[in-house]
Amino acid sequence: MRISGLVSGLDIDAMVSKLMEAERAPLNRLNQKKTTLEWKREQYRDLNIKMVDMRSNKLFNYGLSTSINAKKATITGNTSAVSAKATSVANVGNMTIEVEKLATAAILKSGNASTDGIGAVDASKTLADLKAEGKLNYTTGDGTISFKLQNGSAAETTITVNETDSLASVVTAINKSGANVGAFLDSASGKLSITSKTTGLASLAVTGDSAGFLANFNLAGEDGADASVIINGIKTTRSSNTFQESGIDITLNAESLGTVSRIAVGTDTDHIVNTIKSFITDYNDLLDSVNKKLNEETYRNYNPLTSEQKEAMKEKEIELWEERAKSGLLRRDSTLTTMVDNIRLATISDVKINGESVNLTSLGIGTGKWYEKGKLVIESEEKLRAAIEADPDKVMALFTQKSAETDAKQKNLPTTPDSGLFQRLSNVLNSSIEDLAKKTGTSRYSIEKTESFNASSLMGEELRLLNMKISDMNSRLVLKENRYYKQFTAMEKAMNRYSAQSSSLFGNM
Repeated sequence: MRISGLVSGLDIDAMVSKLMEAERAPLNRLNQKKTTLEWKREQYRDLNIKMVDMRSNKLFNYGLSTSINAKKATITGNTSAVSAKATSVANVGNMTIEVEKLATAAILKSGNASTDGIGAVDASKTLADLKAEGKLNYTTGDGTISFKLQNGSAAETTITVNETDSLASVVTAINKSGANVGAFLDSASGKLSITSKTTGLASLAVTGDSAGFLANFNLAGEDGADASVIINGIKTTRSSNTFQESGIDITLNAESLGTVSRIAVGTDTDHIVNTIKSFITDYNDLLDSVNKKLNEETYRNYNPLTSEQKEAMKEKEIELWEERAKSGLLRRDSTLTTMVDNIRLATISDVKINGESVNLTSLGIGTGKWYEKGKLVIESEEKLRAAIEADPDKVMALFTQKSAETDAKQKNLPTTPDSGLFQRLSNVLNSSIEDLAKKTGTSRYSIEKTESFNASSLMGEELRLLNMKISDMNSRLVLKENRYYKQFTAMEKAMNRYSAQSSSLFGNM
């Protein structure tokens, strides 16, 4: 039981609180150290997210042949008969195409006569209702109706419906079946068509209609046909109107016999330049983010605020204080400094391509001014474009070439002679991400800010020990505070006894 100055008139709570302020100073320092460590770890994670994203997403995408080795196809002559898109493996050169005949799909359809079909029909009505109206004729014992379709060489597909289903739902059932066909019902004429979803020489047939349901539509079949084309003077066929030839995705749009479509495949210089520009932007963004942290000013007089200090400050004051307290936590960090040094070394070092030393300078790309701290700059776009036009394969190799080195340690160096820039940068980032994972517990793969830290990391262990010390000190402070209150309580009781004795003494006089 605590007695708060009832006899002495002293503010015991205030006195104990004042005494505990000094006692809590070591605890405050521990909490500040913990907060600083947590802030530092958060800043590591922010940079780690950028590093993982650069390695796993951006460098991977830039390394795709469609990005750095882009080709383009240009059509002249008959430009409407053919569409073309060059892939990265397309051969640079020319191709001529004449379309003699387009590929067609096999089809089953009602005839052209007005009697071929069931006449105008409300497709939302059930089969049973349409039968009662005389629109349909079929036989069924249990209310189900089945029929079979065979599309080309594929196995038969059985489609089963119920006479309580609507005619529209029967069309849907055909479309959703495994027959790989598309059905259409014209409600104005009651005519039905069923078309294969693939083109080429094949037939589509009704192979089973025991209920006589499809017979209502007088279906007749037309076989599919291959496309007939003349490519560079050679007559040939294709089962589809879309196919790839010599790395060019070609689509036949219309027959053009007698008129030629000329396809010219060349390097898509604009696309490659834009890819390199985009890479430079992402590279510079990562480098700038890390350099800012490495050179951020440190404010040594700004420590994390205690809860008591925050209570005495306004929200904006707290925000400004913590902004300075968080500044410079990663200044001159050894792991990040090593990473920056290595990625800069990786980008400026020569790459051996077929025995020739090639570097970014030969493409008109430099590292800017000294104060830009290694940022890449296109110093001459004209030189870059000329290099791409002259030898696009060499430019692609500079960025994407894979090392033939068999020694793992040598292969992962930032200056491995035959490694392209993307592989070098990926290796440097891999190493740095691994170092951060061990040191701070950040993820090796995730780019999510909500990803939890690995508690077994060096910083995780440091935080665990800090938490133990904080918990232990809190327990000791509670005991200390209780001891102070016991001492003051004892004083109050003694003074109370003295006061009682004095009152008794004066009362007897």
